[in-house]
Amino acid sequence: MSLKVVPAILHDLEKIQELNSKLFRNEIDKYDDTLDPLWTTSAGGEEYFRNRIAGTGGCVFVAKNDEIIVGYIAGGLADAPAHRKLRGHLAELENMFVEDEFRSRGVGSMLIEAFLDWCKKNKCERVKVVASASNMDGIKFYERNDFKPFELILEKDI
Repeated sequence: MSLKVVPAILHDLEKIQELNSKLFRNEIDKYDDTLDPLWTTSAGGEEYFRNRIAGTGGCVFVAKNDEIIVGYIAGGLADAPAHRKLRGHLAELENMFVEDEFRSRGVGSMLIEAFLDWCKKNKCERVKVVASASNMDGIKFYERNDFKPFELILEKDI
């Protein structure tokens, strides 16, 4: 097994969309049925990933095993709320997915490390990630990668 993480290129777009579709299906099935399963391949979804790959305010990295993409991470610069005392940029890890057979092998941590390096180069002061509240495996993964609980958002159907 030869794992490496590299910046995504537009040639990777279709595979990234395939992995994001798997992420959405998992999230919808287990945690959040308000997600639109068609967003990934919609014009808006494609534009989002094209912009991130092109580096327009963000980035996408892919994890490759012998040149086959087995995971990705996407994120970008985010506006800090006016009420926060942040001097530098805020970044958001917006979405990531690793194929099941490559989990617990350090791939996710390699992807996060690449994203954090990008954040440092872009003078980000903080990084945030949003996880579904009941996704305990995801939350534990982020905590193992030094993310700490910070805010809790509560919602109610009306």
